[in-house]
Amino acid sequence: MSARRDQILDAARDLILREGYAQASMHAVARAAGLTRPALYAEFGDRDGLFTALLDREEERALAMATATIPEIRPGADPAEVAAAATDLFLDVVLAAPDTWRFVLLRDRALPPVAHERVARGRAVLRERSEVMIRLIAAMGEREVDAELVSYTAISTSETAARLVLAEGGAQRREAIAATLRWIARRAVAAAGIEEVAGGAGE
Repeated sequence: MSARRDQILDAARDLILREGYAQASMHAVARAAGLTRPALYAEFGDRDGLFTALLDREEERALAMATATIPEIRPGADPAEVAAAATDLFLDVVLAAPDTWRFVLLRDRALPPVAHERVARGRAVLRERSEVMIRLIAAMGEREVDAELVSYTAISTSETAARLVLAEGGAQRREAIAATLRWIARRAVAAAGIEEVAGGAGE
């Protein structure tokens, strides 16, 4: 992707985050990117083309970063600890690219249906990958665990934690949020079939 194309997509994303999708007209994006409207139309064709390109880029980035949080699986690994480590790492990648995650997690009724569909599809991909990982860990340790339940819990709690760290002042609360996320991950695994885990939040 060219530097100019990235610059335009950055401007479009930032405009949507700041003012909402309804305000992100081609004229507004061109102005934000420091370009003329003819140059913007020449690059993307129309508003739908621009938004599709933005969705493609941000979805690819988010999926790549989220996939990178899946830890290495070793023989005898504890599913509870693997889940806790993965959710903790997830907060690091969210804070490393906050604008991408704000866009992916954006709640804007004006967004076209395709945006919500793409986010749901990406969420499903990550949940399925998580379920496969959890099943593998459980099998390696000869343990029984409801991998589907744990994967849904992991995705839901991770999204909530991401919204919290992305909120105003959230970065300063990162450690407290991570501690709670680890606690939830351990107990989700325990409740889904692994032996009870002792200890309290923040351990």
